[in-house]
Amino acid sequence: MKDNVNVGGNFNGIAPLYDTLAFVVFGRRLQQAQVVWLNQIPANAVVLIVGGGTGWLLEQVLERRKPKRVVYLEASAKMVARASRRMIRRAVLGSVDFRVGDETDLKPEEHFDAILTPFVLDLFTEQTLRSHFIPQLHNALKPNGLWLVTDFVQPHIWWQKALLWTMIRFFGITAGIEAQQLANWQQSLAEAGLVRQKQQQQVGGMVSTEVWELEQISNRQRKID
Repeated sequence: MKDNVNVGGNFNGIAPLYDTLAFVVFGRRLQQAQVVWLNQIPANAVVLIVGGGTGWLLEQVLERRKPKRVVYLEASAKMVARASRRMIRRAVLGSVDFRVGDETDLKPEEHFDAILTPFVLDLFTEQTLRSHFIPQLHNALKPNGLWLVTDFVQPHIWWQKALLWTMIRFFGITAGIEAQQLANWQQSLAEAGLVRQKQQQQVGGMVSTEVWELEQISNRQRKID
């Protein structure tokens, strides 16, 4: 799925305003949610960040975890340019492969100790998550690798439901995302053979930040035995 047909959307048009829009609606709470479990990333890790936007999370990963290498995979060329400039402007050091593309642009031999998808899974339908997006990243995760997810979940308060509906419609119009409602991405991850290790609710329950791990065959066998 390349940029002009990417069902996850093309955020080039709103890249200059994206961070401002997020701050106006949520303040810094979305950023705070994304760093809750960064301490779970192992030392000297090879990290994949998918859809990292303008680079704020990349900066946090580089400064807090000192990874061996980061692949920064983002479908929006303008987002990648802004992220790259951010690293230069703030003099953040680290080995980063800035890559314009999506999960299909990962190389078969690339495998990661940790994968981060900040507010990415909500862009897709459950069908796309289960048949394409999750399997692609699943294959790129090393045994015992961690998948850090921070994303919106189905709220229970009426105004939160209205806000989420408005956001999905807004990004459908401005960025062309395929989702028309929020997918149950937690169930999709579990069905793909991942096990949730940690979870914390954020933003009044609208957001869940979680750590998932590949379920090993040996663990499943022990359960059977």
